[in-house]
Amino acid sequence: MTLIELIVAMGVFMIFIAMVLTTIVTLAQSATRAQLTAEASNASLTVFGSFDRQARYADAINTPGTSPTGKRYMEFRTPGNSSASGFTTCTQWRFNPALGRLESRSWKDIVGVSLPPFTTKLTNVIDDGGANYPFKLTLATSAVTMQQLTVTLHSGNAKLNAGALMSSTFVARNSSTASPALVCAPSGYRE
Repeated sequence: MTLIELIVAMGVFMIFIAMVLTTIVTLAQSATRAQLTAEASNASLTVFGSFDRQARYADAINTPGTSPTGKRYMEFRTPGNSSASGFTTCTQWRFNPALGRLESRSWKDIVGVSLPPFTTKLTNVIDDGGANYPFKLTLATSAVTMQQLTVTLHSGNAKLNAGALMSSTFVARNSSTASPALVCAPSGYRE
């Protein structure tokens, strides 16, 4: 075997190794992206399940808003006769774009109540922006007799283009055109 044959053989072998390594790296990235998408989808579905259990029996939903620090809020009230605790309950959800977190808390709707801390329900939420992201309220009218809350969540890893974008509308079955605009005490954003 001559030196030229050895160099040619090594060159062919290096090309083969480069192709194999490229394929392995691509497969690993695809597997990671698929796993992140599945995890984001499962986490989003869990959050939507919580919204469905909570908002379904609400008698009023506040108009979503944005706090001075940029956090986006929405809250609704569940009457005592529809609440598991037997007390009228307020539930508040907030999206913190700076941390990419969706958080919630609930309290009894009574004057002087101490508000509990927020509990993180979903991390890695991607901020798609806009005034109605992630909460949008449709008020009850003569055509649509109950308030509707549309929640849109985009979660996952934006840098890897791995995530889930989901949207669902929840109907507050105890609401009507007579539902009050501001319902929970104390009112306001409550950072």
